[in-house]
Amino acid sequence: MPISNTNALKWLNRFTDYEKTTSYSYNAAYFDLKRMEYLLELLGSPQKSLQCIHITGTKGKGSTAYFAASILSDAGLKTGLYTSPHIISMNERVKINGKDISGKEIAKLVPDLRKAVGKLAKTRFGLPTYFEVYTALAFLHFKRSNCGAVVLEVGMGGRLDATNVITPLVSVITPISLDHVKELGGTLAKIAGEKAGIIKEFVPCVIGRQETEALRVLLTKAGKTSSRIVLFGRDISVGSLKTSAAGSVFNLSAPAGFYKGLSIKMIGAHQAENAALAVCAAESALASLGLGERTAGAVKAGLKNVRLPGRLDYYPGQPALLLDAAHNEASALVLRKAIRDFFPGRTLILIIGMSVNKDIDSVRKILFPIADKVIAVKSANYRSALPEQVLGNQEGSVFQTVKEGIQEAKRLAGKNSLIVVTGSFYVLSDVYLSGGLNRH
Repeated sequence: MPISNTNALKWLNRFTDYEKTTSYSYNAAYFDLKRMEYLLELLGSPQKSLQCIHITGTKGKGSTAYFAASILSDAGLKTGLYTSPHIISMNERVKINGKDISGKEIAKLVPDLRKAVGKLAKTRFGLPTYFEVYTALAFLHFKRSNCGAVVLEVGMGGRLDATNVITPLVSVITPISLDHVKELGGTLAKIAGEKAGIIKEFVPCVIGRQETEALRVLLTKAGKTSSRIVLFGRDISVGSLKTSAAGSVFNLSAPAGFYKGLSIKMIGAHQAENAALAVCAAESALASLGLGERTAGAVKAGLKNVRLPGRLDYYPGQPALLLDAAHNEASALVLRKAIRDFFPGRTLILIIGMSVNKDIDSVRKILFPIADKVIAVKSANYRSALPEQVLGNQEGSVFQTVKEGIQEAKRLAGKNSLIVVTGSFYVLSDVYLSGGLNRH
């Protein structure tokens, strides 16, 4: 029996959301894929009929997922996309051909989910987590919508992630760096070991640019599973790259062909590399589906209009605004490079708020020196660090809300100013929700 949209969301929000807590043990004793598999079995195992691209990594996995889904859609496939985290609404995480799942669609799925969860709770597995329930909802939605292809972004890690219950057409591992060290390990090798958990036997794997320590782990796992590797720098290369604040134009050499004059609207050379990984994944997936002849046209069309909120998301104007969820050392370095490359000579006003479990010290050391003014803020999310903690012993202002920080930045800004908002998706959420953003 259908339930209201409001009641459906209330039911979903009952479950423990480990994205919103800072004290838990990430291990196989609790994050047990057998629980996820049994939950899906109670729902008819919808994941088994889906044709998937599975993506993990530290940097660029969201961008790569969006690029891949857009290419598959332009190849004529009804394409599902599952990503996390969201910025404004949970609906953003589940899309078909770029359109968010609606509240009505969620409400139609919840009765079957509720019945399955009720049965699961009576077993040794107990209640699932929020991410597990929402992942199951996504699988069910894609199955019932008759999606021809699905792109899945891992939530965290890979080996124990709720999405890792599929055998995909192709796996993708974007660049790996130190993040979620409490959960995944304090070395690149340990983190790579968790990410390598999505590599499946005889399933091809596209691997992005990696440090030697991480690459060694990935190649060892690929060897043990007889997975054919497509490696950036060996099998994939980006050339004739021209970048600006409007995006990039580049040539791409990939296993299935050479692509000239590809255009993307996302800022930074790293986004051209993310697009390259997506193209190679889409090539492999379309070939497996017998649709390889559609690849060339779909690649060009699919890449050119992709935008992601919160990833070097630029709004020209006076003052100009740049939103980017840089929350670790690697992403902060990318943001710093983009500011220097594309916005030289600007007066930089930095608004920053971070979660307590992130590497605040590293981000502070990278971004604070290039800022003319630093404003530390706190989002409404209870994982947020106090703005005084984010500021540390550096000069700057503190505000208890993002709104107050934005108001102060606009008061200080001149014609040549660039306001950069960064640190966490929660902070960016407050900016997007405030409205008034205009690219023109």
